Amino acid sequence: QQQNAEPELDDQETCGGICPSMTYQQRVLGFAICFVTGYLITFASFHHIMEMIEGNPVPFVTLYTLGNILALLSSMFLCGPAKQLKLMMDEKRKSTAIVYLSCLLATVVVLFLPLLRTIKLLLLFILVLIQLCAGVWYNLSYIPFGRRALLRVFNKMTDE
Repeated sequence: QQQNAEPELDDQETCGGICPSMTYQQRVLGFAICFVTGYLITFASFHHIMEMIEGNPVPFVTLYTLGNILALLSSMFLCGPAKQLKLMMDEKRKSTAIVYLSCLLATVVVLFLPLLRTIKLLLLFILVLIQLCAGVWYNLSYIPFGRRALLRVFNKMTDE
């Protein structure tokens, strides 16, 4: 008897019926491509940081937020939207997920509000910073002891 190297997946439960014909390897590849592309877009947005500082936040904020959204949605290849939402609302990451999603939305809203330039830039800077911190904390919640390790690093840095 030959053993199958792929884990058995219930297609409807695994990806919510979005991509039931995809194999496990294809789903992992789809996840990896979206995740990496999302963070490449996010990192590439820093090419436009000076434009934001000079008063044109649209290129930076748009790319930064789009990259984060793409990376966040990448896990739909692995578990589907319903299960991803359920995982996001798990007690250990619920508050972080709400802050993260709220910042993603608020960043886009503030970007297009007719505010004074200085106020808009300050709000966007704060929202992007919160978005960054919430995104890191959210992603670390999926890594065993990830949050604890980061806290230890910060504690060692502050003790010195």
